[in-house]
Amino acid sequence: MTFPTKSRRSFFSAACCSTALPLALLLVLSLVPAGCGSGAAPAPEVEKDATPAEQNLGERIFIDTRFAEYFFANNSGINSPLATGDPVVAQVQNVYSGPMPGPFAGQSINCRSCHFVVEFQGVPNAGNRTYADFTNRSPIPLTMNGFDHTPRNAMQMVGSLATPGATFLHFDGEFVDPADLVKTTMTGRNFGWSPAQYATAIAHIANVIRQDNGDNVPSQTYTDGYSYAAVFAGTGLPAQDTIAAKYRINVTTASDDDVVNAVAAVVAAYAEGLQFKQDEYGRYIGSPYDAFLRMNHLPVQPNAGESLAAYNQRLYGLVSKLSNPIYVTPANGSFKYHSQPYQFGATELQGLLIFLKAAVNPTDGSQHAGNCAACHQAPYFTDFSFHATGVAQEEYDSVHGSGAFAQLAVPDLATRNANYDAYLPVTNQHPNASETFRRAATSSNPGYADLGLWNIYLNPDIPNPQNALQSLICALAANCAADQGLATTIAQFKTPILRDLEDSAPYFHNGSKLQFGDVINFYIDTSALARAGQLRNGDPALRNMSIDDSDVAALVAFLQSLTEDYDDA
Repeated sequence: MTFPTKSRRSFFSAACCSTALPLALLLVLSLVPAGCGSGAAPAPEVEKDATPAEQNLGERIFIDTRFAEYFFANNSGINSPLATGDPVVAQVQNVYSGPMPGPFAGQSINCRSCHFVVEFQGVPNAGNRTYADFTNRSPIPLTMNGFDHTPRNAMQMVGSLATPGATFLHFDGEFVDPADLVKTTMTGRNFGWSPAQYATAIAHIANVIRQDNGDNVPSQTYTDGYSYAAVFAGTGLPAQDTIAAKYRINVTTASDDDVVNAVAAVVAAYAEGLQFKQDEYGRYIGSPYDAFLRMNHLPVQPNAGESLAAYNQRLYGLVSKLSNPIYVTPANGSFKYHSQPYQFGATELQGLLIFLKAAVNPTDGSQHAGNCAACHQAPYFTDFSFHATGVAQEEYDSVHGSGAFAQLAVPDLATRNANYDAYLPVTNQHPNASETFRRAATSSNPGYADLGLWNIYLNPDIPNPQNALQSLICALAANCAADQGLATTIAQFKTPILRDLEDSAPYFHNGSKLQFGDVINFYIDTSALARAGQLRNGDPALRNMSIDDSDVAALVAFLQSLTEDYDDA
């Protein structure tokens, strides 16, 4: 599989290095992180030749604050600033430091209001992001159906479309098409729209596109100040601003829905370009871990036809046999945006071995097996799939007492489908649904829990992901023929990417873990519960995890070695 090697530039970021490098120099730089190493503020980036115009257009829409319901209700003109901004964007919630001034204060919510990148670069207890937020659950503009926040926090976007197989998006797999995700988000409660306002949202978004005069472009980085109508038309513009033919549309004559579909398509194209640093062959090069593999002539990706699981165990065998490993030190590189040293040493190597080791083998003198790669498979450090690791159980039991989640009554498929509103998430077809099992646990209602994938699988209102989900689930569920495997999806959530993990904290779908050590200690506890049969629907891989307090420091060091200077560049 190949990956894009585009140069992405944000209107918050800036240039520091030329991307026009000869192959020989690129190969040398594959051993060290890219970056200029200067602490001075770099000059604004104006070059756009490395980025397709449709991605620049998609990013422009991604940060445009005029598509929200608040702007619709309060604007004095499509191209005029708001007199008073939406309070929801005045501050950004941060579990590490408390509220921070919002970069979009005085405006309305947009995609970037939850998926940050460099807006808080250099801010203590904040810093760069991999298109994630800083909180447990993301804010929404208006309280709807009892929600004043999203059910979960903003999952990082970088690398989410690098999957070698089916693409599942969001923690619960609600989407398989990024354009579908974009359209649903921009017309839904994340942007302040209720289900009853869907048609209004579509009309408003199309209206913004048609009436835009180009003066709202935040930087010359994006389509050089042309109106949306001109850029979508795709003719008579400089080459760097001319989008590919398949993205073009005459917004004047097209229907509202077709205009919004075109908007979603270019934002999806933008998202597809959000990848961790890779060489021209699609091999990761941004972290000390990547440098360690290259310096020791270890395979950086699977062979043709080799499964990720087989590659990870082959890598474990090769790493465990290194007799004189070459370590990565700050002499090999440095971080521009992180205070930690650029290194991969003996402690990181120990952590890598624990991470990759699939099961305890009493004959090899070590009982320490993380079995982490069962789900977090290199080189992506995710399997793009779903697992029940105990996060929902821990949250529920912390409110209702130990063992409560195991006793929570969860309906079977027939019962659930017979009474959609009692159990499943709100949709345009069911605007009054309770979302009982897509909520945070609370002492005020013991029926509330977050069951993750269970909410989506075989949900008749959410048809798009069903074929891909059924193929995935029925390959593993012994009882799939009987009930289509619904019970096996209870409390399953998508495996997050571990690359540059530091910049997507806090961790898990509910942001319940703040530090790497907290995550590892969680797995020490839940793997013990799984082996004791006390973890509801616990993933089988947890039973082969055997780590203790003595492994924490090494695993933390290894996770830190996956850090890179991601800055949308």
